[in-house]
Amino acid sequence: MNRVGSLRPSTLLGSRLLGCPTPGTPARRARTDYMLGSAGRPATVPTLLIANFDNSGSVTSPAGTDPLSNRFAEVAHAFSVVARRGARHELGAVLHFDSPSRGDVRPTPITRRGITRLHSGLHVPPDGAGTSELGPSLRRAIEIADAHPDHAATLVLLSDFWLLDPEPSSVLSELAGFPGDVHAVVLGSRLGSRALDEHITVTHIDRDDPPGAVARALFSSLVARRPGSHVHAPM
Repeated sequence: MNRVGSLRPSTLLGSRLLGCPTPGTPARRARTDYMLGSAGRPATVPTLLIANFDNSGSVTSPAGTDPLSNRFAEVAHAFSVVARRGARHELGAVLHFDSPSRGDVRPTPITRRGITRLHSGLHVPPDGAGTSELGPSLRRAIEIADAHPDHAATLVLLSDFWLLDPEPSSVLSELAGFPGDVHAVVLGSRLGSRALDEHITVTHIDRDDPPGAVARALFSSLVARRPGSHVHAPM
């Protein structure tokens, strides 16, 4: 596993991305006419999905990978599609690199009743400093997963991976050791072939990707254990 020096800086995502850049304000409704696929039926085992957001300047600034915060609107849509046919044993949680913060949402059922609480964390936290350090939120994610040993856990990390942790190689080793599946949604940059552990699923979101790319990435992890589900291929 390479040190963070092997990671490349971010690039600007297209201005077609619509959202709400104001810290502390939930992303306003964006277009949802893209196809995600079928959510299928509730998983046969308890599940836990933790979405962890990088809100550093390389993501949120005018020249960042998601300056209009559309990642929040697309994640909200993916959660909502699953919640229509969700079950109480399927949990979702929201973390931010600035953890703990007022944007964190504890494990909550991905159901019609639970979706409002999950959506409440989908914004840049008003008390966040925009850190580029993964370590604190990763350790919180591990604590949450360890507190739910009966749930099959998945950590979805939305970041450009331009990390400034004091010991980035150690943090990436911790990420590889997460007690469950890890899905790295890489915003606007290309990782070196050995930057992340080979068991980590990686989805690159580039400037030429159509609307719904972030939603589809999260949706794929949300439905991974749901019978009868499928993810719609992008056009």
